[in-house]
Amino acid sequence: MDVMSAVPLVEQLSREMGISTATALFDGPAPRTVDPVLAPMFRRGGLPRGEIVTLTGGQSLSCALATIAVATQEQKWCAGIGLGEPAVSSIADLGVDLDHFVNLVTPAEDWLRVASILIESFDVLVVDPGFLPSAGERARLLAKVRERKISFISLTSMPGSTEQITITDTQWSGMEHGHGRLRSCLVQARSQTGVHRFLLPGPDGTPVEAPASTSAEGRFERPVIRSVS
Repeated sequence: MDVMSAVPLVEQLSREMGISTATALFDGPAPRTVDPVLAPMFRRGGLPRGEIVTLTGGQSLSCALATIAVATQEQKWCAGIGLGEPAVSSIADLGVDLDHFVNLVTPAEDWLRVASILIESFDVLVVDPGFLPSAGERARLLAKVRERKISFISLTSMPGSTEQITITDTQWSGMEHGHGRLRSCLVQARSQTGVHRFLLPGPDGTPVEAPASTSAEGRFERPVIRSVS
């Protein structure tokens, strides 16, 4: 296609909602806003729409829920599939607006069917797949995700995902003297944009920038836990 023949197509696309420039045309829809502490993990600074993101490792569920918190606060509908039955208070502490979050307890073998249905009406899905879909099933899932421009987070590595975030280390604090209670968790995550460190949960539940005690090499200062005689 030469430049002249492409002009009518570009003009037509520019009239579509959300596409006003060539950059928007080729970069896709703007990502969803996430907590500023988590934004650097994503290539475009937010949760992509029309794509699958994989988020794996320790604290991956908490990280996924913290990631969708802003979307729920903006009254976008979010759903969880295969997440078990996490404590409602813990979900709220992460900043999730419970009025816009639905957690579905479904048989593991039904996750793909349920996800395919919810894609039609929800804005964000957080899924812990009961099994990896076949190549054909995955292609149909990706096509639906792109068509509906939803944000899809998988807590299991899935071929076809455009962004992969792995929690590589976690360290809880709050029991430094052998008593007390767990208060926060220092998390180290690796993505295409590099290595990131933050507290999740922080003292109030939501993400917080990592303290200065985190070393440059990424090793955490681990608390000393003494046994109680």
